[in-house]
Amino acid sequence: MRLLIVEDEPLAQQRIKSIVKRNFPEWELTASVQSVKSLKKHLSNPQDFDLILCDIHLADGLSFKAFAESPELEIPVIFITAYDQYALQSFDHNCIDYVLKPIEENRLVKALEKASSFNSKSESTNLNPDFIKSILNKYESKFYKKRFLTKLGNKYVFIPTENIAYFYSENGLTFLVEIGSATRYLVEHTLSELEADLLDPFKFYRINRSMIIHLDGLVEIKPYLNGRLALSMNAKSEDALVVARERVNEFKNWINQ
Repeated sequence: MRLLIVEDEPLAQQRIKSIVKRNFPEWELTASVQSVKSLKKHLSNPQDFDLILCDIHLADGLSFKAFAESPELEIPVIFITAYDQYALQSFDHNCIDYVLKPIEENRLVKALEKASSFNSKSESTNLNPDFIKSILNKYESKFYKKRFLTKLGNKYVFIPTENIAYFYSENGLTFLVEIGSATRYLVEHTLSELEADLLDPFKFYRINRSMIIHLDGLVEIKPYLNGRLALSMNAKSEDALVVARERVNEFKNWINQ
């Protein structure tokens, strides 16, 4: 089996290689690429490999863009991704498998065994062009808020989204707190509205019912009571910032995207 590895994170790329070498020593790592541009070049010579292990988010965009230009490709693909709210439910029907980050060895081995038993001569391995197009549209047509208009005293203030440490709800109201500050600003959106439509899910995460944090404001993570996690943010807070127990695993995957 000849492999093409598509991964722009050096540590993740090295982990994939080590797992493959340890469990499938006879397999050949044909090439490793780190960008959509490089992937496109390799897809023009599909006879060079038998299986693709492919991250979704690369330094220069989504790997789907390369596959969209090679709709007749008949090579099994295993996608590797952090938690992705748009695509995971569709993967089961449009590719061989997907593996979540952080990569667990047993999970990747299971996916590789599945690919190894796959008979490309008797089954079609084409990625559905409509599937690729729908995923690209979901990503590229989504525009997230760049700033929030808030009121402080008797004046209105614009807060750039990248300057926000977290949002929280209290007594039916929603507030935001800036990075490096303790000042809170009232915003006219619920946390559910922010989570569903207004914030980039790769930068903001709802850690519990009453709080959404910004990855750029996260400073430290510590174990907390009952299997939860306590977070330290680059902003002052009177209350503990705690990841709900049922969200801990998902939160770890999100952090490791």
